[in-house]
Amino acid sequence: MSISTKWKSKLVSSSLPLEFEVAKSLVSHGFSIDADYTYARDDSGIAKDFSVDLKASAFLPFSNPNKITAQLELLVECKQRNPNVKWLFCPDPNRADFSPIVLGRTIRTIDRFSQKFFRSNATVEFDENAHHCYKGVEVDESDGRVYDAEIKHGISQLQYALPRLISEAALFNLYGHREDSIPFIVCPILLTTAELLVAHNKLTANMVEDATVLTDIAKSTPYLVLYSDYGPDFERHCTRECSKLGQLDFDEFNDIEKYRAENGEYGFYLPSFLCKSLSEGRRFTLVQYFTQFVICQTSNFDTLMTDIKKATSKAARTLSKQRR
Repeated sequence: MSISTKWKSKLVSSSLPLEFEVAKSLVSHGFSIDADYTYARDDSGIAKDFSVDLKASAFLPFSNPNKITAQLELLVECKQRNPNVKWLFCPDPNRADFSPIVLGRTIRTIDRFSQKFFRSNATVEFDENAHHCYKGVEVDESDGRVYDAEIKHGISQLQYALPRLISEAALFNLYGHREDSIPFIVCPILLTTAELLVAHNKLTANMVEDATVLTDIAKSTPYLVLYSDYGPDFERHCTRECSKLGQLDFDEFNDIEKYRAENGEYGFYLPSFLCKSLSEGRRFTLVQYFTQFVICQTSNFDTLMTDIKKATSKAARTLSKQRR
């Protein structure tokens, strides 16, 4: 009796081996990892648990574990795709000053719950060096299918997990010892085995008709930044996940509030304002924290990690006791 080997393709397509590879890579880069970072999401009036594959945490600077200046949190969602699949993205066609992609928002630096300040442009360089895209599709060259469900699902998983991550980090800082309250940095990553392609800026339907292969109309990239907006359901989700922030009595945390105000912080950047804004789902804040994502090809994950570590280490070196 022959033994079936179908389990091998099923196991690979489950993304478990990929997740394990990524977890080991993150550990080699100085992170500790947790699997299945879980959050609750409303599903037709019933709260159900969903999760992101990996949460990775590290303290900065990487070069000196005994001198902690900030914490870095990554959320990583993994997508195993078959070898014939490629992900094609359209570059953002907007002028830079009208683009929804804002430099410095992909790697979010959050200092409001500490007595240190990041420089305002601390992670801008990372965004400057990445392709900016506003939409993407999955193209299966073996059967000709073009669809976007897997990309949208991966981004949605990350987007809906972020409010819990940010809320928990804020509460930990506020309720912990003041000397233990440190700035934190957050970055969501959608990782795929599919090759990433960015379409040429002059792409037209006629160019597609004339093309033989995808690389006739697009070029490969190791990773990119994608803007993805949210809808009313996410707004409600965020207000639920951040409800505890809206219930805080900031008289209890007046020392942080007062310190930051006295050292150059604008009123709408004070911790009390951010907590209230998150708990009420104000668009100004939700756009700032929940709409920019990194999409990376697995074979280039080490490159991405090197670039993120470089950007965040540089950001941590800008920390100051006064707003600059």
